[in-house]
Amino acid sequence: MTKKRICIIAFKPVRTTIHVLRQIDYLSPHYDLTVIGHGEPDVAWPKVTWHRVPAQTVAEKVAKLGLYALGRVFPFIYEAWYWSVRRHRLAYELAVASRADAFHANDWQSVPLAVAAARQTGGRVVLHLHEYAEEGRKFGLWSLLVAPAIRHLLWKSVDGSGVPIDASITVCEPIAERYGREYGLDPVVVFNAPRPVRVPWRDEPVGSNPIRLVHHGFAKRGRGLHHLIEALALADSRFTLDFMLVEDNRGYVAELKQLAERLAPGRVHFRPPVPPGEIVQTVAEYDVGFCVIHPSSYNNLMMLPNKFFEYIQAGLALCVGPSPAMCRVVRGHGLGLIAESFEPKDVAKALNRLTAADLAAMKEASRRAASALNADVEMGRLVSIYRRMFDQAESAVKTSTEGSENWVH
Repeated sequence: MTKKRICIIAFKPVRTTIHVLRQIDYLSPHYDLTVIGHGEPDVAWPKVTWHRVPAQTVAEKVAKLGLYALGRVFPFIYEAWYWSVRRHRLAYELAVASRADAFHANDWQSVPLAVAAARQTGGRVVLHLHEYAEEGRKFGLWSLLVAPAIRHLLWKSVDGSGVPIDASITVCEPIAERYGREYGLDPVVVFNAPRPVRVPWRDEPVGSNPIRLVHHGFAKRGRGLHHLIEALALADSRFTLDFMLVEDNRGYVAELKQLAERLAPGRVHFRPPVPPGEIVQTVAEYDVGFCVIHPSSYNNLMMLPNKFFEYIQAGLALCVGPSPAMCRVVRGHGLGLIAESFEPKDVAKALNRLTAADLAAMKEASRRAASALNADVEMGRLVSIYRRMFDQAESAVKTSTEGSENWVH
């Protein structure tokens, strides 16, 4: 039987975008894949058809803001802008040429062209909206110009395209509920969890050594990493913190190092980042995953990031702020500490309440939760979405064919 073909569209550097790599990893055993995105092909999947499209240039980004401003008065300009962008047109042509049975659109930028390709080919559409369409930041220019463009293009694709959205996916319940209220979607929640990984159990008595906190990921100013250093400085001296950061906002890591030296000398360390596949084993040497994300945007408040599940897979306790989605998981599994607020003093207060017995129990709970909160389980939901969708399509075709035959007779 010929495999169904899925076209994955992601305007990201595919080889370093973990959620796209997981899609490829879990869908490729069942379906033929075409991947459209930025960067070079990944040699780990030689049977995948890869198409590279160019990233946005600085000139295109500047021109986009000018057109977004006009779009607030003349909304048709949003669509004119979208189809004027070279990478969108090229990705559309490649998507149609793939003759895919379904188009998997990652984030809002991919949605209009996935819907247009499906209209042209008769394929199915799955929207993978990882967060709330990157909307809701507290920066004036974003709220004024960018958010209205995203809303218009999403609404046009979801409600006004004439092409049904066969399935949608997002990362947590609060965001799924908001997509339901505002766009009429019914997303399936798929957590950004890693594959199950065996990690060594540390036999030393918990509490006999300094309690080692770790935070890894992109060094983005909006996530408030400097607040983690401020919290550590206010916490007991038994706590240390290691950062494993990928430079994102220029100069931010240097600022963090200076702040650490001033507020908590000798207690904060910076180590080089490791490839995504090595993160769980690397952080397993720590005690607590420090996952307090400053709520500088709606998405930052609601997020359930990769690192959260990587800490669980590594068997760490967690320390989080009052982020609704993270709190739900932490409370549900008894995984760690929840600070009363995002303020450093309250985060430090939560840390200072931690006893050796608490820490041991939380780490054991994390190890138990890892058997359920992993990619085998979560990405199994994605595979099931496609299996049901294609089964329903074949049943509909079969019913239609049988109906035609009965009518002829």
